[in-house]
Amino acid sequence: KLEFSIASEIGNIVKVENFIDYFSDVYNVEPDVFGKISLCVIEAVNNAILYGNKLDSSKHVKFSVYEEEKRLFVAVKDEGEGFDYSYIPDPTLPDNIEKDAGRGLYLMKTLSDDLIFEDGGSKVTMVFNL
Repeated sequence: KLEFSIASEIGNIVKVENFIDYFSDVYNVEPDVFGKISLCVIEAVNNAILYGNKLDSSKHVKFSVYEEEKRLFVAVKDEGEGFDYSYIPDPTLPDNIEKDAGRGLYLMKTLSDDLIFEDGGSKVTMVFNL
């Protein structure tokens, strides 16, 4: 199991990208899956920094990554209050086309093979079939 942590600053996204490169090498992630993982993890981190930790650089975003039965589990946890994840609006529906909210979550749900929310929404685990 690999673990990693960053302070909640948008500038730390480059460290996250480096971490994604690192664990993708460790787990021999195929290029097509790498693209999905990269988009989902960056989106999750943006949400954690902006909405979870509210750009408070004293708060951290923590990651854990492990492989089990040809599936990669990538967890992103912030120190925020969480949110109501029971309803993820489809941004492609006519009523939602103009709205910005929920696009990232929809992307994560669509690109990952499973999406698991815990701790009231302050932790999300994205599962990818390798």
